[in-house]
Amino acid sequence: MKNIIFFLLFSLFFAQNIITSWDYDKVAMYDIQKINTYLLTELVKQDIVIPRLVLVNNIRVTNVRLIDVQSTLYDSYLNYNNGVFLFTPNKVTLYFNFSYNESTRGYNDSATLELKINTLKIKVKNDKISQKPKISTKMAARQEDYNVPGIADKEFLKLLIDTLFSGFTRAYVLSELIPGIMDEGLNKYYYDFYSRKKEFKITTSEFFGKLIFGMNNNIFAYFCEDLIGDYKNNFCFYLGYTDKEEEKVDKTKIPLSNERFCHNPDNLYNVFINKDLLEDISSYVIKSYLFFNPKIYNNQTNIKKLSYDFNVGSLKKFFSGLNSFKDDEYFFSEVFIDNITSTEAKYRAKINIGSNNNNFIISIISKISMNLSTKRGVRFNLCLKEAKTTNIEVVSSSFEPKVEITNLEGLKNAIDESFDYDYNKICLSDDGISMRDYFSKITNIYAREEGIYLEGRHLYQ
Repeated sequence: MKNIIFFLLFSLFFAQNIITSWDYDKVAMYDIQKINTYLLTELVKQDIVIPRLVLVNNIRVTNVRLIDVQSTLYDSYLNYNNGVFLFTPNKVTLYFNFSYNESTRGYNDSATLELKINTLKIKVKNDKISQKPKISTKMAARQEDYNVPGIADKEFLKLLIDTLFSGFTRAYVLSELIPGIMDEGLNKYYYDFYSRKKEFKITTSEFFGKLIFGMNNNIFAYFCEDLIGDYKNNFCFYLGYTDKEEEKVDKTKIPLSNERFCHNPDNLYNVFINKDLLEDISSYVIKSYLFFNPKIYNNQTNIKKLSYDFNVGSLKKFFSGLNSFKDDEYFFSEVFIDNITSTEAKYRAKINIGSNNNNFIISIISKISMNLSTKRGVRFNLCLKEAKTTNIEVVSSSFEPKVEITNLEGLKNAIDESFDYDYNKICLSDDGISMRDYFSKITNIYAREEGIYLEGRHLYQ
């Protein structure tokens, strides 16, 4: 079992397990790019047809259809504190083909309306209860923003534009029809954009069974926000996949106590990984591999010199109830890991004596600390740095009399010295966890109680 490679697919757990912090204007630039791309490539695909306009000035306008969109959204106003994206003046132009008929003058032809949108306002709201974004679009144009090229009769052109302006107003084209299409279309575009994000490929270390995780962050839940309100940094939120049932929890404010994350003095790209995500991974690994594959601890495990040997005589220094065994009888342990968090490990050691299935089991709790490191520029890893045993209990025994601990502090010290951090490294991954979809280079990594922080250069910096 030890060398079998498993592929694990997590079910979705809705929570912001990864949060980024970056320069306000740089985040705005990427949102402008997304919205601009939607307008230029997606809106026209909606096949927007305007209902027959009301007869005005004896001019009948029919077959009004959106055929093209042109936009230049740069140098626009994006406020991430109140969720307002304002594009004005005339940053978007809509092109409509239409047919017109005016029997008095004998006009019966087709033309193109060039409609400059004087104001495009997109209001975004992150619903923290449903964890689904809401978009509300408004647009407006004045009569002078309507233009129909190629008509030489200026008097008729004026009447035609008046007809189009009145007709669009009465048909709620700019106040309801197209904004409604954009509300749904922009939402879908963002969902589709995030759905293409590559999954994390995480392969756990040999110690953790070489399990392969497909860790996705391809669900769009929130627009980026300026949680501080100082217009310097924007915070963007990503969902993690774990084995938990759906649980919608707002975690957006958890890293805000970290001043460096909120106001990085070097204007670096920052990524926060919530400890919950790492602990969920740990829980899944335990249930999927470690529960069925105990770690063997014997006289071949370490290379460093220990204060005890693997004979019963050593056990008698810490336990009573072993007098029926000879001091030179050999023992070894099977270690079952029950739970690992960012600060604590719980595990059981089944101590096997001799060859007759004589054993007893102790339950152990240790405070742990992790060592964080980077590798190859865009990878990071977590390795066990130190373990300090805090509690030990005898939970079962296959023989009588009952085994009891007689030297608790000595036993704690013996367990603590059993870890060989150099020879038997206990790391989440052998090769590190790649963050290449976020960084071009990780320059700093550190941990706090709430999780792990990475700093560096953005992938596109």
